[in-house]
Amino acid sequence: MTNRKHKIEALLSDFQALRRAMSLKSVKAAGSPRITPSQWGVLTLIELHGKSTVKEVSSALNITSSAATQLVDPLVKSGYLMRKTSTEDRRNVILTLSTKSKKQVDGMKKHALQRFLKVFKVFTDKEFNLYVALNKKLIQRSL
Repeated sequence: MTNRKHKIEALLSDFQALRRAMSLKSVKAAGSPRITPSQWGVLTLIELHGKSTVKEVSSALNITSSAATQLVDPLVKSGYLMRKTSTEDRRNVILTLSTKSKKQVDGMKKHALQRFLKVFKVFTDKEFNLYVALNKKLIQRSL
């Protein structure tokens, strides 16, 4: 069991290193050094759902509302996000992507896909298919 524990610790470290490398390279390659990897996460989250609130961002990213606001404010100020008052409840502020950020997110996603294609070239087709199957198994068992 100790050997498995050490291997899992190494895997976690490797996952974090890969995530950092992929996030930073995608952000830099898209031509926007002002967007941090955390802000990129906010943009992709809002793109996925079409709209969001700061509370939903904080919940999805498992951070405080204050931390979420600190991520969102510069994105609003730089024109990547728009704030709108909810028509159902004027106390709620809805965050949506601006036209500028829709183009930016699309470009970043395309670049990230290209980066991942290069990363996974290390696998043969058989190894890649096995990796995908094992990854799906982990995800299904974790939910």
